[in-house]
Amino acid sequence: MGTTEVGETYTLKLKGIDRELAITDTPGILEAGIAGTYREELARQLAAQADLILFVLDGDLRKSEYEPLLALAQIGKRSIVVFNKSDLYPDSDRDAILSRLRERVKGFVSTMDVVAISANPQKVVLESGTIFQPDPDIMPLIRRVAAILRAEGEDLIADNILLQSQSLGDQARKLIDAQRRRQADKVVEKFQWIGAGVIAITPLPVVDLLATAAVNAQMVVEIGKIYGCELNIDRAKELALSLAKTLASLGIVEGVIQIVSRALQLSGIGFVVGKAIQGVSAAYLTRIAGKSFIEYFRHDQDWGDGGMAQVVQRQFQLNRKDEFVKAFVKDAIARVVEPLNIYSEEVETELETTAEIQPEPLYQPRNGDDWEIHSNKGNDDW
Repeated sequence: MGTTEVGETYTLKLKGIDRELAITDTPGILEAGIAGTYREELARQLAAQADLILFVLDGDLRKSEYEPLLALAQIGKRSIVVFNKSDLYPDSDRDAILSRLRERVKGFVSTMDVVAISANPQKVVLESGTIFQPDPDIMPLIRRVAAILRAEGEDLIADNILLQSQSLGDQARKLIDAQRRRQADKVVEKFQWIGAGVIAITPLPVVDLLATAAVNAQMVVEIGKIYGCELNIDRAKELALSLAKTLASLGIVEGVIQIVSRALQLSGIGFVVGKAIQGVSAAYLTRIAGKSFIEYFRHDQDWGDGGMAQVVQRQFQLNRKDEFVKAFVKDAIARVVEPLNIYSEEVETELETTAEIQPEPLYQPRNGDDWEIHSNKGNDDW
């Protein structure tokens, strides 16, 4: 367990170096527990911002240390590997450790950039019983840092500025992508319940209609617009129809109906009208279609090497996990099933009431008949 919990920065002035050096002591990267994990992440962030990294070890390089050192080198970070506490080893062991370190980092850290120091030497008890504290031996490190900064200082700074700019660019792209995803997800959610309503009130065959209704061309247009792609409605219809055929050909339509039917049965809601199952299935399919189009537009209108089918299949797998299905069906019951059940009950009640009312006859005979009255007057009236 290390003693540094946050990054602590010290200043240093070296002879022959115009700039003042800021040295940041970071937390360790192999500390246990949640707090240790947090400090390790902090150390990685601070290291990524540095012009020159001093990677301090107290012995041979372990794999858990090798991997972050290599990762830093791969993003362009210049590092010096510092073998500290070398005073604890006999000279032969110290030389052997240095040799192994140089061999392990060969290819991404120069042999000259692996140095041995003793920042806080162990106290020595003399024959007289006096405790002697040796002076720190860090000159090999100071000399190497000075040599690198004199020869490459400005280049290191320039490289780090470029790397930080790239990092900021990456962060900006991630933020924009996350914002677009949130907006696109709202569009998908809107159209999935619209699709459910369309199916619920349409008295047409189920499977043939579901795939087509689930992919609304207008949804495609709106998602494309979020990603800076202006599609006309005809192109959107082409994409929608193509994806609808893919949904059907992969058997996803039937698969969704089975998932929805089973989930509704397990929900304990009781009686569920057939149109409700179809409506919820349409919403589910619309979600899969919408999520697939989000991936398509995120990747500059490219379905990737696996094509549309692979993207659609992946979205189906992602959206069939138990946690999602439970949450989705719970929402669908409130939005689709219960309103449809209430509507069906109202219609049934209205039909029963209508059947109980006797219709009035169109013709009501009068008291007496004009023909009879006239006939009593005699035939002379004719």
